Amino acid sequence: MIDRSTYHAWHGITPMGEFLAESDPDMFLVGGDGSYAVDQAGRRYLDARSSMWNVTLGYSCEPVKAAMRRQLDELPSGTVMRYEHPPRVTVRYAAALAATLPPTLRHIRFGNTGSQMTEAAGMLSRFHRRMTGETGRDRIIAVHGSYHGTGPLATALTGEQILHEWSAPLDDRVVHVAGGDELLDAVAGVVDRLGASQVTAVIVEPVMGNYLHAASVDQLAAVIGYCRARDIHIVADEVTTGAGRVGAMTVSERLPEPPDMIVLGKGVSAGYFPLAVLAVADPIYDALAEPPFRLGFPNGSTTDGHPLGAAAGLAVLDILTADGFLDGVRDRGRQLCDILRDTLADDPHVGDVRGEGMLLGLELRYRDDGTPWTVRDVYRLRLACRDNGLLTSYSDGVMPLLPPLTISTDECAELAAILGKTITAYAAEHLGAR
Repeated sequence: MIDRSTYHAWHGITPMGEFLAESDPDMFLVGGDGSYAVDQAGRRYLDARSSMWNVTLGYSCEPVKAAMRRQLDELPSGTVMRYEHPPRVTVRYAAALAATLPPTLRHIRFGNTGSQMTEAAGMLSRFHRRMTGETGRDRIIAVHGSYHGTGPLATALTGEQILHEWSAPLDDRVVHVAGGDELLDAVAGVVDRLGASQVTAVIVEPVMGNYLHAASVDQLAAVIGYCRARDIHIVADEVTTGAGRVGAMTVSERLPEPPDMIVLGKGVSAGYFPLAVLAVADPIYDALAEPPFRLGFPNGSTTDGHPLGAAAGLAVLDILTADGFLDGVRDRGRQLCDILRDTLADDPHVGDVRGEGMLLGLELRYRDDGTPWTVRDVYRLRLACRDNGLLTSYSDGVMPLLPPLTISTDECAELAAILGKTITAYAAEHLGAR
């Protein structure tokens, strides 16, 4: 336990009283090596959550660190927010990243976080409407259960009602609909009710990060086709799925028609520098490159396109695009799935393992009635895993597993073994016959 009177940092979404009760100065992280983080007491943790799902290349990726060191010596800071002197490395990175995306999405805006860039996507859609004379189009459709970050618009886009209630007032022009097999009908229902002339965009996650529910290519393609016929922008939030996490640069590249915007974050810098991306399609960019009122898109911040982030991004891109790397992520993800299923096959509290690449979800169900574990039980299981040397995430009925893309076969086996013994011990102590 940490003494509240001597701890001055206020951080995270966990109430600080709970954090102070569960943490200890010896647990503060001071180092990392490969797939492991190291705390002040010298204890090593296999990190099955990649910090916050973003340390995709582990904690000791020398090419990324070396690129950042070189950039510090060459140009340690710069801006793309105003003026005519962008950092050269940032321009180079934009071109290199654009070459990996669907052909129509070759215009890159940089930011610091996924939340910032999902908000930028919604604001850009609305700005485009105003600059092209469609001032009434300001409604955005999002999905129940989705997560798009925090902020007046990002929280409103997020499909978590409790966040809306406790963070209000938020942007009030967002409408939420059911996802899954109902997505197309739900979107069409809102458009029919409001009229396409009121709707500017639909935002979707190819895989809903909180619950690891994936939309099929056919579902996404159908929604894109429906919206494109009505000139409604489609925004793909690939903050989690992009940059190699599912064994591809994006899920969007699999679609017959790409979205109008893609948001990337987390893995684009492998977590080594705050960096996020908004890729924009030609029609939106072309309409705003020379706007009628000489007004550029008024969105951004001082550190957008920071040269250190661009240098890190270029180094990460070199790794992701190397021959066989993304194929290896898909193969290792299937291997981890198989190891988890084999190791946990006899545990009555474990359902399926779902997902692809290194974006997996372990279903947890009470053995008496098969209902999903409460988020509280998954949270407490996370703490027990931590005490056994494994860092994991938690959600309602699901334990998300997002280790580094570079995790080894032996580390996959270690991950499964720790999970197996921890679930057994936790269930025996806390769940009884349930």
